[in-house]
Amino acid sequence: MTQKKVEQRAFMVGLAMNLLMGSLGLFVYYLTQIQALFVDTYFTIMTLISGIAAIMISRFSVKTSKRFPQGHFMFEPMYAAFKSSMTLILLTTSTIQVSQKAYQYFVYHKGELLDLTPIIPYEIVMVILCLTISLFYSRQNRKIGGASTMLSAESKSTRIDSIMCGGIGLAAFLVL
Repeated sequence: MTQKKVEQRAFMVGLAMNLLMGSLGLFVYYLTQIQALFVDTYFTIMTLISGIAAIMISRFSVKTSKRFPQGHFMFEPMYAAFKSSMTLILLTTSTIQVSQKAYQYFVYHKGELLDLTPIIPYEIVMVILCLTISLFYSRQNRKIGGASTMLSAESKSTRIDSIMCGGIGLAAFLVL
């Protein structure tokens, strides 16, 4: 199997898993209305959309033209840089939002009681799924000699998602 076929197959598996995780996230967010779950779900949906872009870039980057006789491989590192930037922006904005809510709660005693019961099993499942996808991406990239910057970016991004899920689950456990 060629490098691009391995890469595209990995992204298709990732798309299916991210669709499942995004759907579960929206369902649990709908049940609980907890902001952290919305951010987690948004991150998963962002990964789903970027996975679609990755498949398109993977298919397009091998095509040659007079201007690019070796192919359009420049899009792959651009994708990784864009994905990393989006991840940093999401993490920064969510940290600011959570900090503001915590400040309002501790200083002004403004806040609501939340039903955290469904969060812990959901987050355990999400951590397992995220780590599974991350490991799958890493193995597929190793299979092609580490040649895919996009698989590397997705692996790291999904690992960050698992850390976020684990943090949310741990926070819910400690609050309970």
